[in-house]
Amino acid sequence: MNRVSKHIMSLFLASMLLCLTTKVLQAQNLEVGDDIKVLFSHQVSGGLNLHTSGGGIFGQYAKYKDASTLHLVSFDILFIKHEKEIRSFNPVYDDSRSYVIGKQNSFFVLRPSIGKQKIITGKQRRSGVQVGYSWHFGPSLGIAKPVYLEIGYPSIPYEYLAVEKYDPNKHFSNNIYGRASGLNGLDELKLHPGAFVKFALNFEYSSENDRLKGLEVGAVLDAYARKVPILAERYGANKQFFLNAYVNFFFGRKYIIR
Repeated sequence: MNRVSKHIMSLFLASMLLCLTTKVLQAQNLEVGDDIKVLFSHQVSGGLNLHTSGGGIFGQYAKYKDASTLHLVSFDILFIKHEKEIRSFNPVYDDSRSYVIGKQNSFFVLRPSIGKQKIITGKQRRSGVQVGYSWHFGPSLGIAKPVYLEIGYPSIPYEYLAVEKYDPNKHFSNNIYGRASGLNGLDELKLHPGAFVKFALNFEYSSENDRLKGLEVGAVLDAYARKVPILAERYGANKQFFLNAYVNFFFGRKYIIR
């Protein structure tokens, strides 16, 4: 092999070695980048709640105690329906609004709470799932709002409509035209104080280190000082204790306090 050929071969081998070294370094950098674990200080999230008696929204602030333990502060705003609610319409007027037979009060719940979350399994890769469990407890502030209806007079066909608070002793399917505006009864709210506790499994699967996306599946028990009058008693027995399964769909972000 002459000197020129040797020189060309040397350049070729040097180029191949340079390319191979570059690829190895890039691969190593990718692996290191994927394995870096950032220690966040807190996170904020919120989302949609669906439970076996209704739904609502929620927000949550979490502070890391260590890499696998978080202290939680949450706030839920929910509505709760009676299990025997049946929606109906006026049998004659097609343009009437639907109403729930025998419903005396709409029931809403405010739940401020504290709790703790424990991470069982962290993500092994960006596309993985973090699994944990959590518990919360706190006051359950129930708010009952009277139901108002549009009542037809004197009888079908109605000559005029009047907005009245639902009365199970005088309002029936033949004179209920439909539900009235939800703004009626806001000055007649009644507080039903209580407490609640809930336990859940958490699944977080965001592909970004500083983002949150996932779902929480659990059960919650609300207990009140007295029965909540959602339906008139002739249409269904009211309850003092509400046990519901639920799922939260959440999203949020993690932060580092510098």
